[in-house]
Amino acid sequence: MSELEDIVEHMRRFAWPDYLVFVLMLFLCIMIGVYFGFVQRKPNTESEYLMGGRTMLVFPIALSLIASFISGITLLGLPTEVYSFGIQYVYVALGVIAMGLVMGFIYLPVFHKLNITSTYEYLEIRFDKRLRMFGSVMFTIMNIGYLPIVIYVPALAFNQVTGVNIHVITPIVCVVCVFYTCVVRNGVPVCVPAKY
Repeated sequence: MSELEDIVEHMRRFAWPDYLVFVLMLFLCIMIGVYFGFVQRKPNTESEYLMGGRTMLVFPIALSLIASFISGITLLGLPTEVYSFGIQYVYVALGVIAMGLVMGFIYLPVFHKLNITSTYEYLEIRFDKRLRMFGSVMFTIMNIGYLPIVIYVPALAFNQVTGVNIHVITPIVCVVCVFYTCVVRNGVPVCVPAKY
């Protein structure tokens, strides 16, 4: 291996400042979750938990929704897509903006007026319980296929910069996610599936 290749290989791996930043960010996220999950915890009804008692402001909800739809696939795949094929991906963004406007001005007012929390409730009101169950089952099947990819991509990125075996990292990512969801974010009720 040439000296240049050695330098390039060294630059691909985490150095101690990278590990320090990574650990500090992970610790900060855990502490924020512990603070809001345990210190600020108050008994919540199902309505307060699912919809914040309908008292939350638009901006925090919007940020939460955006964060929910951004995954490792987006963060790692989108720059690769643009680099490989150009900026025509911007048309997808235009579609997302159009979809957001339709959702905000057509669908959400109906959901708010009917005082429902999910599309599945609307399917039951509009059609019947069988269609609601079908939609719920299809969504569950889609997520069972999608979630392994969502977990694999950040584990692969971590593997590339640390050299830690991906079969070690993947379960750790799963355990951290389950811990944060079930324990830190208001306990066991988070793990209980939403009523279909």
